[in-house]
Amino acid sequence: GWVGANRRLSMLDLRVWAALCAQLREQLPDAPQDDLTLANADTRTVETTGYQLADMVYGDDGGENYRLLRDSLIRLRAAEVCVHLVERDDDLAAQRVVAGYVALVGEVWLASTQLDLRRPREWGALKGSTSLKVEIGRWTAQQVVAGRCTWLDLDLLRALGTGFSARLWAAMEAWARWPQRSLDGREETAIGLGQPALQSLGVAQYERQRHARRALDRAG
Repeated sequence: GWVGANRRLSMLDLRVWAALCAQLREQLPDAPQDDLTLANADTRTVETTGYQLADMVYGDDGGENYRLLRDSLIRLRAAEVCVHLVERDDDLAAQRVVAGYVALVGEVWLASTQLDLRRPREWGALKGSTSLKVEIGRWTAQQVVAGRCTWLDLDLLRALGTGFSARLWAAMEAWARWPQRSLDGREETAIGLGQPALQSLGVAQYERQRHARRALDRAG
């Protein structure tokens, strides 16, 4: 099977999504006995503040970052994942294909206190009063709780910036989850630069593969 999406996440959106997944994992290390399939939206809703999430994503909780964070949440709300599962039956020489279309994020609720404050100290006192609730999609929440996902180091992801180097590192972290042991005992992963891989890395626009490889070399 395979997993696709209706849009490619920007590196900012990817950092926000990684931070939300980390918070969900912290709040929900295991599925509760009374909701093993995470059918209840409240079970998989991340409760935090906009400032805390901005600090995880940017390493800073400034006002401009807060606005960009809100815009990123709106884009994540519109992202849709397509999941294709293939179940083979060798005896019948047939296969059953199940296709599902699921959301990364459901409802997003942001509550803030707006007052006529003029001094930085007064603004700092309000940081704890801004609440943010983000419902994680049921299927995606199930993958996070089950550990079927790639965990990214947010500090390193921030340090790499928003360019191609960060996207390449994130893709390599995902592909490296299924390493093979080489003859010298080391674990390595062979990445075939076919069209799906090039699209994931954002270099599918090159007409020739050698041009795409040069872009990868420059980023690496």
